[in-house]
Amino acid sequence: MIENNVIDSKLLERIKCCQLPVDKRKSLPFECYWEDSILLQEQKQLFSNQWIGLGRIDRLETPGEFEAFELCGQQLILIRDQNESLRLYANTCRHRGAKLLDGSGQCQAISCPFHGWTYSLSGDLKYAKKMSDNPNFDFSEHSLIEYKLKEVKGFLFAFLGDKPTNLDSQLGDFAELHHPWSLDELVTTKRETFEVKCNWKAFLDVFNEYYHLNNVHPTSIDNLYNEPEVAEKTTGEYASQFGLTSGTGALLEDQQSDALPKMDNLDTPWSLGARYTWVFPNMTFAASHEAIWVYETTPITAGSCQVRQSICFPKNTTELPDFKEKSQAYYQRLNDALDEDISALVNQQKGLNKSTSIQGQFSSLMESNVATFANWYASKLA
Repeated sequence: MIENNVIDSKLLERIKCCQLPVDKRKSLPFECYWEDSILLQEQKQLFSNQWIGLGRIDRLETPGEFEAFELCGQQLILIRDQNESLRLYANTCRHRGAKLLDGSGQCQAISCPFHGWTYSLSGDLKYAKKMSDNPNFDFSEHSLIEYKLKEVKGFLFAFLGDKPTNLDSQLGDFAELHHPWSLDELVTTKRETFEVKCNWKAFLDVFNEYYHLNNVHPTSIDNLYNEPEVAEKTTGEYASQFGLTSGTGALLEDQQSDALPKMDNLDTPWSLGARYTWVFPNMTFAASHEAIWVYETTPITAGSCQVRQSICFPKNTTELPDFKEKSQAYYQRLNDALDEDISALVNQQKGLNKSTSIQGQFSSLMESNVATFANWYASKLA
């Protein structure tokens, strides 16, 4: 499909069909969901030259608290330094490349398990045995490789390429559109990481469309969601669509009595529905009456992805005496709906794998965010 890092001309023409007017727009060619060579192009064109969403910023609260993770095959460390600032480093020793940290935890310094080179929380090389004997060795030239981080409305973004682009230009009117939810004031109360046996785009697709609700979620959440409004015309590299709900979409149909208070100052119609937003390429969230739930999705292989899930509430809600009890219903809703989605996604991936490239056509209203992503995706690869 791809030779010498150039997409085959026939496949390229099919990808360009994703840029047709929305009422004629085609879905992504099936190869984009299973072909390894496509994934390599995505890593180059989408993940290395774009600010990437890393979810909510309110984690790793104390100096030395870290999380080691993989993003598109690259090992990374997110850590709070001694000044309580978040830093993002390559999880690679500057000596001979060993991986420095695994999992999550707390440390006073970052020490290589291979040869003992040790770095401060701010990434400076502090100890390298015997290297002081070398007159040509400069400690200052061997700090950890660091990547840029920025915060917008409580979300964390990273740039893994060499020349960071303008994040404000990338997000456009994102902050203005989401202002009613006071996103930067919300508190994350639960966070999980898991693997799904589907392409990373497929997971984000299903979160952002209404079309599957009555087939995949017939008794759990389908009856809560009314037909959505026409999607927003955004100025940034994201898609967003609002829809009214009967009750709250953040709870199951039979647990609506457990609803927590609505967010302060959230006026109508926003207090009567949910906004689903996809920040390209890899982060999506739903902003409901009283909570938001967030997913960051990154590829492991062409047919599998890692997903990080967060759910957030206003701080005053988390301080209510019955919050711990009532929040369990919100977590159950996420888990139950997610289980239903994952079953559908695993089945979809089986159908996609090695399949002849057939392209469907979108429902312009019910799959609006997905169609907008397909258009954006084509602009990056084509």
